[in-house]
Amino acid sequence: MDQRTPAPRPRAHGLGRSRVVEGLPERLPDAVRAYLDVLPPGRIVGFPLAPLDRTGVPCWFVSLFLDDPAFVGAMPSGIGYGATDDEAIIGGVAEIAENLMPSLALIPRRKERGSYRDLVRVFGAGSVADPLTLGLPAGSPVGRDTMLEWTPAVRARTGETVLMPLDVAATDYFELSEGYVPFTNLITNGLGAGPDVAFALGHGLLELLQRDGNGLLFRALDQGVVLDVSEGLGPETRGMLERLDALGIRALPKFASDEFGFANVYCVGYDRDPSRAPAPIALSACGEACDPDRERALRKALLEFQAARVRKAFGHGPLALARSITPPGYVDAFIEKALPSLDKEESRALSAMLHWIDAPAETLREFLAGTVYSERSTKPFTALPTTPAADGQARGRLARERLEAAGFDVLYVDASPPGGGVGIVKAIVPGLEVETMSYYRIGERNAAKLIARDHPLIRFGQESETLRPVRLTPEARERLGGQPLFDVALADAIVGPLYPLYREPESHHAPFRLERRGRAA
Repeated sequence: MDQRTPAPRPRAHGLGRSRVVEGLPERLPDAVRAYLDVLPPGRIVGFPLAPLDRTGVPCWFVSLFLDDPAFVGAMPSGIGYGATDDEAIIGGVAEIAENLMPSLALIPRRKERGSYRDLVRVFGAGSVADPLTLGLPAGSPVGRDTMLEWTPAVRARTGETVLMPLDVAATDYFELSEGYVPFTNLITNGLGAGPDVAFALGHGLLELLQRDGNGLLFRALDQGVVLDVSEGLGPETRGMLERLDALGIRALPKFASDEFGFANVYCVGYDRDPSRAPAPIALSACGEACDPDRERALRKALLEFQAARVRKAFGHGPLALARSITPPGYVDAFIEKALPSLDKEESRALSAMLHWIDAPAETLREFLAGTVYSERSTKPFTALPTTPAADGQARGRLARERLEAAGFDVLYVDASPPGGGVGIVKAIVPGLEVETMSYYRIGERNAAKLIARDHPLIRFGQESETLRPVRLTPEARERLGGQPLFDVALADAIVGPLYPLYREPESHHAPFRLERRGRAA
């Protein structure tokens, strides 16, 4: 797990009159109480997901039914996993705080409105993030003269304020002004939580590095580089792999990248007998990690892989399966609370997931066989870089130092609640990229990677409806030797039926629609 453990806080209002807690153990870790202490009033409901799968790895789902009627359709929830129930519960509650506190922080903040050029004239170029460095969707009309809304971010190195487009800073549509249409789908990539801002920033930066490093190397673009783990593993990691094998689960630890001296790995796998999967969707489970310590990275990827099996089965498997492990009425209450926002979800993600969950396990395994489960080469685990890091602050410091040494500007939006004890941020590093194969977001970095691989996703020549220009600064275009074009039609063809690997609808949404469709038939 990520050990997002905040410092203990006074318990006077941690579980006060305005908050009901159901399903969590009576004796909660101080870390859980610290996070609960900063959440707004509502009903907390928690329960273990481990009974859904034979791996038995501790995994907890925690949700918050908010009292505030202003958050119509908001259903903050988190899934935590780890070696113990305490570790899993800390992760689940921390995830709620990560997802909700940025909205509570950004909604009341004053927003600047103007173009990049307008704001640079007022505040200076070093105080405004250039949208051409933020991974715009290929072919986007947004540029330095586009009117946008902006919110303050912090430059980690100096503490200076840097204005950031809400399109990138926001994590939920509640944070946007009425009528404001962002230039890309809002994402939560880079969120981090911990006992202080330094820890939270490190957590967020490692997530950015993880997804920047593996985005063009796994899922539909899986390179099939399997880690040779015959040497160099500690006893806990070795034991997990042996236990999965004994349970009839083929775990495939894979290599993504070692950029910046970090071990960027992931783990996929499948039941040798597909009928033993908790639900067919569990065959798509994946655990990801990026860490200076290779052993810690692989441990996290393996734990997350096992947690993903139950997470996917619970959230996208049959509603009867979810109801079998939840308190009476919980699933229906969750759907009813979330329903106003479900219709706003990305239709491609929903339709793709509906196709998946309506298919048998054998069909899903065929979808994944040539990519996710591919084994084309091996890399010794002992060849991965490794640097000891004692705690989250140390990991975060390494991440920031190495990014800054490579010329990146480390920024973050501070969503920490007042009073200390908990740090919550959204880390943003212009130049690191994510969501290229789903939302066509691409900049110089991913364009250069694809050019180096001579991949047909990038072309040069005449743009068209499907060959869309990668939005770059003039300097970046010069470094790349001209205006690269991203082939969105080819991207769609490569992803094909694998879109649910990239974006998933809200928990229970797809099976709810499928069940309702069946009743109407």
